[in-house]
Amino acid sequence: MAEVRMDRRIHKTKLQIVHAFLSLCEKRKFDSIVIKDITEAADISRSTFYAHFQDKYVLMEQIVKDKLAELIALYESKKAKIHAYVPQQETPDPYFTFLFEHLAEQAPSYRILLLHVPESGFEERLIETVQQTIGLRIDNNRMDQKQPIPLDILLESMAFWIGGTAISWLKQGMIYSPNYMAIQMSRLAAMGFYQAMNHRANK
Repeated sequence: MAEVRMDRRIHKTKLQIVHAFLSLCEKRKFDSIVIKDITEAADISRSTFYAHFQDKYVLMEQIVKDKLAELIALYESKKAKIHAYVPQQETPDPYFTFLFEHLAEQAPSYRILLLHVPESGFEERLIETVQQTIGLRIDNNRMDQKQPIPLDILLESMAFWIGGTAISWLKQGMIYSPNYMAIQMSRLAAMGFYQAMNHRANK
């Protein structure tokens, strides 16, 4: 029981530090933030900070890693529904639904990392993580037969399309709901770019 309480205290302290750091990053440039700023914002001692993080760079890296790990864990927890999905225009792909709902839930921290902490490389790494989840999905569905598009081109194209659209949506303040985004992305995936561009003309 004592160990559980200790783990909870450690977790709570780390969350305090993370929230304080992200709040500071939203208001000030990363380079101008020092450890004293973080400890004062988190209401902890310097020794407590150093018990958890070596410096602000390690803290930033840990935040990024944790966020990206959440995305991978989300995919793993929902992969049965994702893999069972049959592509169609009017029913959103569970992959897009889970992705955009997750981004909306985590929007405050995601937006800070994307808009205020370019030093984290979060944008590029988020796209790389999206590519990783797509790769897991393709590995599940891909057959041994020859594919019409080389895997590397397919993965990179889909990752930049999905990741880039999601990042733009976050940066622009999520003017559409997660469900709306999931439906539109599913429609575009089902129709293909050429059909989507010429859809009105072909009616």
